[in-house]
Amino acid sequence: MKRLILSLALLLVAAPACNPYGGPSQKLKRPKKKKRPGGTSAATTMPLDEKCKTNFFKPPKTSRSGKNGRRLAAKADRLLVKADDADGAEKVSLVADAMTTLRNALKSDPYGPEPTYKLAVAYAMVGKKGCSVKLLERLSALQKHPEASLASEAGRTVKRALGDESFAPFRKDADAALGE
Repeated sequence: MKRLILSLALLLVAAPACNPYGGPSQKLKRPKKKKRPGGTSAATTMPLDEKCKTNFFKPPKTSRSGKNGRRLAAKADRLLVKADDADGAEKVSLVADAMTTLRNALKSDPYGPEPTYKLAVAYAMVGKKGCSVKLLERLSALQKHPEASLASEAGRTVKRALGDESFAPFRKDADAALGE
């Protein structure tokens, strides 16, 4: 038994170091950041709908739950990014799911700048210029909200919306709605 242990110890010391993966590790490149929906979106290929029947300025019926609203907005954003890469019926389905999620986010957080902005992007993706512009006006109005943290968040979101390529087909109207 002593001989077996001694021979194994000598074998381990004498054997070269073993690399189970077969060589040095590879260097990985950081993936490139994807751009938001823009120049090639559905909004540029279809006629823009100027009308919007929804009143986005009605007083809310529920109290604010910002955490849940931001969580739902993040979920909808993932759907919108997938929709930007999709085509046809899949794209329509993903945008519709994102819009439903964003409506629920706004029910949860009626004054949420993030869900408001993302819903404006979703409307822009499907060519609903009128609704998108109304939501951008609502986002601009949120900058004057009495709650300082909400007004600050709305201001940051407005700055982000000013550079968003989703509104390129109607940039002049979008900038006017945002107060620029």
